[in-house]
Amino acid sequence: MSDEVNQLEKSLKGKEESEITNITLSHSNEERLILREDYKNKFGHDLLEDIEKYMSSDFKTALLALYKEPAEYDADLLYNAMKGIGSDKDVITEILCFRDFDRINKIKEKFKEKYNKDLVSEIKSETSGDYQKAVMNLLENERSQNTSPDLENCKKIAEELYNAGEKKLGTDESVFIKYFTSLSADELALVGKEYHKNYKKNIVEVINNEFNGNEQKLLKNILYGLISPSEYFARKINDSVEGIGTADNQLIRCIVTRYEIDMKLIKRYFKQIFKKDMIQRVKEDTDGEYQKLLEGLMSKK
Repeated sequence: MSDEVNQLEKSLKGKEESEITNITLSHSNEERLILREDYKNKFGHDLLEDIEKYMSSDFKTALLALYKEPAEYDADLLYNAMKGIGSDKDVITEILCFRDFDRINKIKEKFKEKYNKDLVSEIKSETSGDYQKAVMNLLENERSQNTSPDLENCKKIAEELYNAGEKKLGTDESVFIKYFTSLSADELALVGKEYHKNYKKNIVEVINNEFNGNEQKLLKNILYGLISPSEYFARKINDSVEGIGTADNQLIRCIVTRYEIDMKLIKRYFKQIFKKDMIQRVKEDTDGEYQKLLEGLMSKK
């Protein structure tokens, strides 16, 4: 990749955004990491430093994301979500709900390596109450991988959830947190099916009625993450471009983290739910090389 490394450096210094877009889109994330390593070996400094130095605006933000390994990008997102006063719970929630346990452990390692801080301690200090209990479970405990759930056990859990929520005045949040952060996708799906069968309510309706705020978002995102992640990201991309202005950081995060996983399915959900072509909709809210870069990512097979 020696020629491309030279071209990349030349294009960055010359601010030739079109050439940078072409090089970036012609490689997978794994290949771009090799480019980044070769760049450092040849020029003595990180490619990200030159992207920061020579590029600007949302185009720069997208490039920085694309030349990081996934766990590094997630670690940076979490660090920035907790930087300064307050924290961006939406980012914390999304990452913890849509990454498996192995990936979360890699994020912890990268966070420690880059920021010399313990991710679990940092998130704990930024959270409280039931939300904290739930995110600690996601950070520290591996979820069941059972693909053959026991029907009787799932009926029992559905009854426990009913008793902890709809049946009583007030909600025993700990019961919901316990099961939502530990059951496998198949187990939780069967619990939901049994709940609806016995108590005539969708489990999402129950969450909406019994919870609010960050806890509600977290539990719903756990369901999306396990059962329908592509639908979640279709809705999130739509949220990014709806209304006045564009939530570019959110848009970039959604596209960069999913384009090599399920972009085709996300586009299908977007069309089905919003009756619009997703690429065309994103193009309406973006321009220049930033637009071309996102379009290229969304067009990946």
